[in-house]
Amino acid sequence: MNSQQKNMTGFANPQSYDLFSPEALLNRYPLYKRMREEDPVHYSESFGYWVLTRYRDVEAALGDERLSSDRTALFINQLGSLDINLIQNFIRVTSKSIIERDPPDHTRVRKLANQGFTTRAIESWRSIIQNTTDRLLDNVENDGCMDVVSDLSVILPGLITAELFGVPEADRANVLKWGVDIATFWGAPGSSNIEEYARKADFAIAQFSEFIRQLIEERRRQPGTDMISLLTMAYEEQGFNLEELVSQCVMISNAAHLTTTDLIPNGVNALLHHPDQLQKLQENPALINSAVEEVIRFDTAVPFLFRIAKQDLTIGGKDIPAGSVIALGLGAANHDPEKFNSPEVFNIMRSPNEHLGFAPGIHFCLGAVLARMELTICFTTLLRRLPNLKFNPDKPAIPRHTSLVFKGFDSLPVKF
Repeated sequence: MNSQQKNMTGFANPQSYDLFSPEALLNRYPLYKRMREEDPVHYSESFGYWVLTRYRDVEAALGDERLSSDRTALFINQLGSLDINLIQNFIRVTSKSIIERDPPDHTRVRKLANQGFTTRAIESWRSIIQNTTDRLLDNVENDGCMDVVSDLSVILPGLITAELFGVPEADRANVLKWGVDIATFWGAPGSSNIEEYARKADFAIAQFSEFIRQLIEERRRQPGTDMISLLTMAYEEQGFNLEELVSQCVMISNAAHLTTTDLIPNGVNALLHHPDQLQKLQENPALINSAVEEVIRFDTAVPFLFRIAKQDLTIGGKDIPAGSVIALGLGAANHDPEKFNSPEVFNIMRSPNEHLGFAPGIHFCLGAVLARMELTICFTTLLRRLPNLKFNPDKPAIPRHTSLVFKGFDSLPVKF
């Protein structure tokens, strides 16, 4: 037990909640409901952090300047007794990225990062997403079956991100693997394989960084219209260090890829489990924007974000000391009946739908516009081209069982 855990013992609720149990990872929402009702600001002795599950607490925490986004302490804590040098590259790169920064530094970096998301750039994405989606469905349409994960959701966001960043085709497989290895450790895995995850993440982020560094140098000499070119020009115009841009590109690329990778199968799973809503969407495709928002709320791809308390504070009547790690339960908050009517009901016409899926606040998801566009085009195309979509009864779905931060599937077989 570390010093923080010893200090917390007097505050801990005797009730225990195993967030990594097979039952919880298969269906997390009953456990979230218990925690919200029994101990909504819960200190977990086993993991050494606080867990928030009420909408009002999570929403307030997202905008609380007393909470830091610099999660270096959490990454080090994940190592347990392992040597911190195991993740020296990982810490070096992530600590410079936009998602780990606090104001005023975050404000400066965010302003520069926005240069990669101009209106002109966003509109150019639409055809890239549509063409990529159609190309992937062309590959499976005559087979009568596919795995939504391996045949579509893992590949689609990766290809789109590669197009947006101008990644050569020969390098795209490496970029995908590096991203997965980085995210596995970053996503607070609950596993005895933590040393393996840490080593893979550190190696991957070193390789990914060097690759991005080379792309930046190429775009300096010969700029194009891709995101790295736009960001490189913005950094140079402001006279900022391009080494810092390496970290931004690595993390933007990962974020743009990984969340959509999970939202696609989460959405397909929700629609197939609710055939009345699926039929409603098929009969009225104009509901697609509302349906996408409900997919994001109903089965959030990132059910937790972590923050570090910069000072002593009180949340929900619980005194939380400075230095504490706090898990903000976005997924639990999105099912809070104090905020949403019948939150366990999947309703593609839900309005209003003020979900926390994109983490509102200063760290509001930079790629939210891209993610919404991808999901809208993907689901619209999928249901138009494969109108008889259904689960494959011969091959069960396999939910992912490794991460607290990411919620998705390892496999989701379907027939059509």
